[in-house]
Amino acid sequence: MCLVLFLRRHGWWLLPELVAVAILAAGLLTVQPNRFQDQLAARAQTALEQLSPAELELYAPSGHAVDHGGKVLCAAESFGTEPPTAKRIEDVQVIYAVYFCAMVKPGTPWDYASRSSGPAVIALTDPPAVQTAKSGVDPGRVWAMIPDDLEQKAAASLHEWGRLAGLRTRYEQAVV
Repeated sequence: MCLVLFLRRHGWWLLPELVAVAILAAGLLTVQPNRFQDQLAARAQTALEQLSPAELELYAPSGHAVDHGGKVLCAAESFGTEPPTAKRIEDVQVIYAVYFCAMVKPGTPWDYASRSSGPAVIALTDPPAVQTAKSGVDPGRVWAMIPDDLEQKAAASLHEWGRLAGLRTRYEQAVV
């Protein structure tokens, strides 16, 4: 009885503390990396980095297409797979991903790098077959390559800002 009375009078601080601990625990659960998603992103990134700047339609900040060779660095994030029920990378035949790529040209700062972004369809064949939407005014070119149930996700940008920050870091290390 005394303990209950004591907690009522002096334990008011306990409720906010418990709420803070619960919020922190929930945050840690959502921050834990998803190994399967990381594997999909890595596989997509590797396939995209094998493409030439022309295949990715890399553009300079001036809006002109880049027509010379160079090392391509990419960040990618999967928004779907074929089959959609795949839970292991070995079971995946196709990765649907959003990508952001930049071409490394020695002496070119990040802000002036030639870049490209958008959705990609990556068939995990040997070698991987990568399809990106070609530039132009017809938005149907994007929707034609993406299954209807994934179109909303295809229009999104990278959610994992760490991937984009990692791309910039890799770019700055390579451009030296």
